[in-house]
Amino acid sequence: MPSRSTIYLKQAEKHVWGACKVFDAIAGISLIAVMLLIVLNIILRAFFKSPILGTYEYVGFLTSLTVSLALAHCALKNGHIAVGFLVAKLPDRLRAGIDAMTNAVSAVFFIFCAKHMLDYGRSFAASGEVGLTTKIPFYPFVYGLAASLILLCLVLFLRTLEMIGMAVRR
Repeated sequence: MPSRSTIYLKQAEKHVWGACKVFDAIAGISLIAVMLLIVLNIILRAFFKSPILGTYEYVGFLTSLTVSLALAHCALKNGHIAVGFLVAKLPDRLRAGIDAMTNAVSAVFFIFCAKHMLDYGRSFAASGEVGLTTKIPFYPFVYGLAASLILLCLVLFLRTLEMIGMAVRR
């Protein structure tokens, strides 16, 4: 029978994986919106001499969502680039230990990044800074990036626990 900690870990993984899928779906929708906006802007500019005002800002906002919201799902799928030609030659348990350490250090780094993004978002909210053309406030996008980094930290933390389990398993 699995222990309580194993059951809780599986439940946490299920929720984190679900959140990753939702964030990734929003990132995909955001990418499609960028493509449609750019194509529509080109068509309107070429044929009607009337571009969409604020396209540059809209594309910037949507691209920030696309990249940041896809981070955790990419980590979930081990899609990030890793140079492991040396580590690949090590025994499985040692390699799992190195992966656990790498994931733990990465999680701590991204926790600090998320904290600074939250502070940055608060400063944007307090100052009321908005895009010059669109008048869209910056802070929701900065908070979105912070939420993405927090989700990335959760994925990295769960990966760390998984790798520790592999490293100590007999």
